[in-house]
Amino acid sequence: MSIALIVTGAFILLIFVMPVFYRVFNFGTIAGVAFGLFSLLSGVFWNKLSDRVQGISAIVVVFGIIFALKLMWDIYAAGKTKASSQKVIVILGCQVRGDEPSLSLIKRVDSAYRFLLKNPNSVAVLTGGKGRGENITEAECMRRILYDRGILNQRMILEEKSTTTDENIRFAKKLLQERGIETAEIAVATSEYHQKRASIICQRYGYTAFAQSSHTKPILLPTFLVREFFGIVKEKYNIRLK
Repeated sequence: MSIALIVTGAFILLIFVMPVFYRVFNFGTIAGVAFGLFSLLSGVFWNKLSDRVQGISAIVVVFGIIFALKLMWDIYAAGKTKASSQKVIVILGCQVRGDEPSLSLIKRVDSAYRFLLKNPNSVAVLTGGKGRGENITEAECMRRILYDRGILNQRMILEEKSTTTDENIRFAKKLLQERGIETAEIAVATSEYHQKRASIICQRYGYTAFAQSSHTKPILLPTFLVREFFGIVKEKYNIRLK
């Protein structure tokens, strides 16, 4: 059992440390590393633990892995693309570095672009304000990419004040209402791991969301999926952190 825990812990640590080299560090990273260390240290000090603590440690690791895998699969499965011909697509913001889009943002725009090509009468709401290290708003960054690909400005509505997913949707709805665009269904362009939480927020504002998903590098997925679990809990229980 000792060796199994050490190997398991080392593997989990590898999975959650690797994304750091891609400049990805979030609460999912912390949670994954903490769980990996627990497994690794339980194995290293196995012979010094009492029988009761050994049993508890083994149960925590085994059921923790099963529970985490089930949750991550549910979140990932919710990201399967379901959008078809909705008249509005909302693109959720993501990091911009200076003037340049992050890889995640590029992929979200790519996904939205495919939708807009298939639905020439649809409009897009580009969401995201300007955060730390960003010279332009996330919405403006997306507009430039889509415009360079031939999407007319008339089809794009810029929402440049939001800093959270909740604000992305809430402010987008306000802009749509100001333009007299009423719809109960919207397509949402975001990363596959983000779709489940986005759909929960959309429901809060009276929308049924249809996923138009971009795909994340496999090495980065576990970190984001674990982070999303905590984000979903926060949204479901309407927890507002200062």
